[in-house]
Amino acid sequence: MFKKAGFVLLLLGLLACNEQIENSSFFKDTLPDSNGGRLDLIVVAKEPLWQSIAGDYLRKLLTSQQPLLPQPEPLYTVRQIEPSQFNDLLKRSRNIIILDEGNGSFITEKNKWAKPQLVTTISAPDPTELAQKIKQKGEEMEEALHQSEVEVLQKRLFKETLSLPKALKARNVSLRIPSSFQLEVEEEGLFIFWNKTLKTDQGLIIHFQPLDPDQAIVGSNIISLRDSITQKYILGQREGSYMVTEDLLTPQIKNMELDKQFAAETRGLWRTEGEFKGGPFISYTVYDEINQQIVTLDAFLFAPEIKKRNILFELEAILKSFEITN
Repeated sequence: MFKKAGFVLLLLGLLACNEQIENSSFFKDTLPDSNGGRLDLIVVAKEPLWQSIAGDYLRKLLTSQQPLLPQPEPLYTVRQIEPSQFNDLLKRSRNIIILDEGNGSFITEKNKWAKPQLVTTISAPDPTELAQKIKQKGEEMEEALHQSEVEVLQKRLFKETLSLPKALKARNVSLRIPSSFQLEVEEEGLFIFWNKTLKTDQGLIIHFQPLDPDQAIVGSNIISLRDSITQKYILGQREGSYMVTEDLLTPQIKNMELDKQFAAETRGLWRTEGEFKGGPFISYTVYDEINQQIVTLDAFLFAPEIKKRNILFELEAILKSFEITN
């Protein structure tokens, strides 16, 4: 009898465990959609803490100027709210940072109250220690936040995409390009796409060259190659005018990975030789060792009457969809 009772209890326990798993999955699937603009986030913190050294450091990290834009724009648009104001509607925000004086912790949670969502909770016994923890974890937090925003944006951008040219697919790479772009140049090892609207001109350049094992991984040839392409193919309205990289502000180059391949990210400004026209660009030089080629992915923007941070971020999300297909 005891054996039978034990079996029944075990069975009930298993059923209970299964029910918890199903409920967990069910509640995850029924989370409300998150809200918030692109690169927007809220910081939940009491006003004294927000005005302390910890708040100062977090603001410096998140609201410093986006590098190499024609006009100043912050990395993120940040709104601080009191914990007492943190209601159910605000809990649906896509990006949330919670600052708290308590036991030292740094916790990142996905889809806590809505989806997609990233919630980071940082706590320490006092503002000085909290500032130190932000200093230690700040870069990791910002990278996670940036990557999360890229992934969210990619889902929105890629609902309808272009069919890539056969010659591009033959290079064993893939790039998801929204259907608003059109292929305008296709030559050996070069593809240029344009998306022109009433307010913006957006361009994408994809270029291939053989991988030279004796060539330096990162060097000045990144800009010289870019200028050689734009001088020939990105022309202005006046005869003899063309795009060049602005040299008054030195482009910023940093090492990274793209689809597990070594890459260099370059951010800078461009101008039109012979015209008063310019804007920002972002490019990735990918060292595709699998196919023994260097892939240059370049995106540039002309938007004279509107802010440019969010549109350039869209172009970044497109370039970061790069994949090697073999």
